[in-house]
Amino acid sequence: MPMNLVIQKKRKELGLTQEQIADYLGVSTPAVSKWEKGITSPDIALLPPLARLLKVDLNTLFCFHEDLTRQEIGQFCQELTIAAQNDLTAAFYLAEGKLREFPHSEELMLSITIHLDALLLQSQLPDIEKSEMDEKIASWYSRLTQSADSKIQNSANYMMVNRYIRQGKLELAQNVLDTIEDPKKLTAPLPDKMLLQVSIYQKQNKPDLAALELERDLFFTLNRVQLLMAKLIDVELEDGKKEIAEKLAELAVNMTELLDLWKYSGYVGPFQIATAEKDADRVIELLEHMLDVLVSPQDFSSSPLFHRMAPEIPFTNSGHLLNMLVKELKQATDCDYLRDHPRFASLVEKYL
Repeated sequence: MPMNLVIQKKRKELGLTQEQIADYLGVSTPAVSKWEKGITSPDIALLPPLARLLKVDLNTLFCFHEDLTRQEIGQFCQELTIAAQNDLTAAFYLAEGKLREFPHSEELMLSITIHLDALLLQSQLPDIEKSEMDEKIASWYSRLTQSADSKIQNSANYMMVNRYIRQGKLELAQNVLDTIEDPKKLTAPLPDKMLLQVSIYQKQNKPDLAALELERDLFFTLNRVQLLMAKLIDVELEDGKKEIAEKLAELAVNMTELLDLWKYSGYVGPFQIATAEKDADRVIELLEHMLDVLVSPQDFSSSPLFHRMAPEIPFTNSGHLLNMLVKELKQATDCDYLRDHPRFASLVEKYL
């Protein structure tokens, strides 16, 4: 916020008039008006008493706490890249100057630190020349891990874990990783907590644990994608976009087959389409497949994607879902059109 707006904002917050400001400082009311309009600025000798009157410090009055925009931070990081092409040390000097200019901008410090960390990693300088710069980066990360902003703090901790893994300090990496409570609270697109854990397992020569961690994350991520697609099909049908809904249903089927997912999920999309069209023959046909899947355990042990986590996959026998679906078929009014179908009664009776 520019000084003129700081003066105006603080004056109004304190309930002061321009005349009162002028009387206190021994200047004219039009002079104060010009300050607030940004036409002129107060004389340097007036700044301390003005700050006291407005109950702010000089840093606030001079806007030293003002943050850069993300676009400005991005542009500055590009300047660092250009400077580093000729002299990496010069890039560090440039960064330190910017941090002195905006000492309270943690987002600026984080972006600069991540950027210089990457530039230093790519540098061909001898290790002895890198050490001082590396220590500076470590100190900046360390400061940021104490931030009151959880996004800044988590992002700095993630980068610290990455550094410890690179340095072979796996116990320190694990200790820091364990302190991160919410891996989604980040300010930048960084490796998530699971991937960092996998990197630690790899360095510890524990490939089975690394693969199991990846299988779990992949399995639940893909199943979430299927749930999102099912909801999207509903929305497209509600919006009258039947062709799009059909394409989404086809994608969901292909995804189930290609990625060894629970077979029940592959029938959901086509079932949504058939239900929307009240195509009783098709609905009954799909229900037969869906109910069969619910009573038949699916073996994931031969899947190249999920063989390690096969024993813990919860879809081996979904009795609760089966009962809920049968109850829906028997009682829901929107299933009335099915009840006169010749195969409906036997279908429900089979799975009671």
